[in-house]
Amino acid sequence: MKILKIAARHALVPLLYRYPPVGLQPERLQYYLRNIIEKKDIPGVVLEIGCNLAGTSIVAHNMMRRLGINKDYICIDTFGGFIPEQFEADRALGTPNVLSNMFSANGIGLVRKIINQHNCNDIKLVQKDCTKMNSADLGGKPISVCLLDVDLSEPVRLGLERIWPLVSPGGVVLVDDCPPSSDWKAKVGVEAFSKASGVSVSYLFGLAILEKPLNA
Repeated sequence: MKILKIAARHALVPLLYRYPPVGLQPERLQYYLRNIIEKKDIPGVVLEIGCNLAGTSIVAHNMMRRLGINKDYICIDTFGGFIPEQFEADRALGTPNVLSNMFSANGIGLVRKIINQHNCNDIKLVQKDCTKMNSADLGGKPISVCLLDVDLSEPVRLGLERIWPLVSPGGVVLVDDCPPSSDWKAKVGVEAFSKASGVSVSYLFGLAILEKPLNA
């Protein structure tokens, strides 16, 4: 079934994805884009972890191109949905099991086809569990802005442990799916990381905001 779904999406890309398939809520999207603009002079890549079908990536990348923000745009994703043991940890916290197969039919080939259709060929796609990412995945460059959108507590916590040392002074990490109440447990991972590391966190529009001081 999954293979058939991916094949159907491949065949219908020009029709289904005529417009970028953005999944990020509008208020969160505008805040992410605003941070990319405001952090344009902070050195480092723009990193999106958990890009699904790359609609947000396309919008952000094209905005950067129009505004002359010449930074690498990198997406890291499993391109196969959730890691089973990571989902199990959140199921034990109350995440409905029906959500376990979300994002499982967005293979890297399909995402590449969608972004190429929107003339974003230079977006770099990295197929990887974010809890295993490292500086080499970013070409050895630091991070200026990161959108971490992986929904689950453990990849958020462990992902932040990997990401935070790579963030430039003045850079920012935004974590999606952190409203006061949600089926997703991303906020649990944010709070665990913040408590263990001492990194302060604030919340706006359902995003967790972790900004590194300029003097860090």
